[in-house]
Amino acid sequence: MACPQYREFHGAEERREEEGGGESLSFSYAMQLAMSSVLSMSLQCAIELGIFDIIAKAGHEAKLSPSVIAAHMPTTNPDAPAMLDRLLSLLASHSVLTCSLVAHHDPLNANGSNFHRLYGLAPVSKFFVADKDGVSLGPYMALLQDNVTLTSWSLSDMQSI
Repeated sequence: MACPQYREFHGAEERREEEGGGESLSFSYAMQLAMSSVLSMSLQCAIELGIFDIIAKAGHEAKLSPSVIAAHMPTTNPDAPAMLDRLLSLLASHSVLTCSLVAHHDPLNANGSNFHRLYGLAPVSKFFVADKDGVSLGPYMALLQDNVTLTSWSLSDMQSI
């Protein structure tokens, strides 16, 4: 059975094709399919970095900035908060994390304030946070993203068939 998003997309695609505007929608869907591995790779990266556990340890409904999250990681890279922000915003765009824009006063800024993002756990995030027994979907993601698993999808070994 097709997922609701698939049915919704294809229903909209059929209506657009009837109206003559389906090419753009079809291209968008093709790009979505081509880039579908980006989310799972980003999710695996967040698990390996311990991002879900860092946010969870900050408390129920905690919202942390990329700088605060980076401070809990063993890194000396000064660009780590900016790099994390890109990863976190991608996960938030897929509702894996929540994202809130918060204004704060900055006397060095001509406008007097600027905005920064704070990230929290979304309902789906709880499955990537280790519980009291250390259980989460993290090891399952690691298995799915392992090189052995990924290369098993390659057809280069099928040439002799």
